[in-house]
Amino acid sequence: MLRALAGQSYSVGVSEVARTTGLAKSTCSRILSSLDELGIVERVDEAGRYVIGPGLRALAAAGAPVGTLRDLAEPYLRELAGRLGESAALSVMDGGEGLYVTQVAAPGPVQVTDWTGQRFPLHTIAAGQAFMGSWTDERVATYAADGLAGFTEATVTTLVGLRQRVGEVRRRGVAWTLGEFSEEITGVAAPVCDPDGEAVASVTVYGPGWRFPGDADTTEIERLVRETAERVGRLLAD
Repeated sequence: MLRALAGQSYSVGVSEVARTTGLAKSTCSRILSSLDELGIVERVDEAGRYVIGPGLRALAAAGAPVGTLRDLAEPYLRELAGRLGESAALSVMDGGEGLYVTQVAAPGPVQVTDWTGQRFPLHTIAAGQAFMGSWTDERVATYAADGLAGFTEATVTTLVGLRQRVGEVRRRGVAWTLGEFSEEITGVAAPVCDPDGEAVASVTVYGPGWRFPGDADTTEIERLVRETAERVGRLLAD
């Protein structure tokens, strides 16, 4: 079924997938609906037409071992962590969550937790909000439809608030979270986009709120994070 979608440059309907695969239309409809919920495919209209989703592209970028985006991004993350003095990480979207695939520790003795391999709701972390900058308004609303869990008093828990955050990402190219997953952590993230402009990963810098960003120039921090994300994104086109 995925090959039936991937082999086309346009959206594909359930009937066409059924003809291509030889499966029953009801079976295709059920499986495509489940894959849509996971972000593996994406329903693009009310008629029930689908395209390959960002979740599959993210898994393709981060799932293989040596020579993957994760491994190739690490030198850029080390450079970013060294310049800003805080931990830097690469995340991908896994279903409705953000998955940290690698982290470079900050220089110095005071460290934040290494979250490599852990998943978090997208709305609670800067990396997740950065993903949403490339989403349609409808997709943002769908994500929030079942409610937004609050991890701290600062967590965005309403659709109105989430839309405001997404709007900031679209304008500024970065997302900031201040104590929204953990009260002690501040983070800033920029999306890593594929050649089609779809966010398939996020570059994040985060540290203790009492230290980061501190008195540093936030405009410069944002510029460095955006530039690192752009440099990592260019690896997808190579």
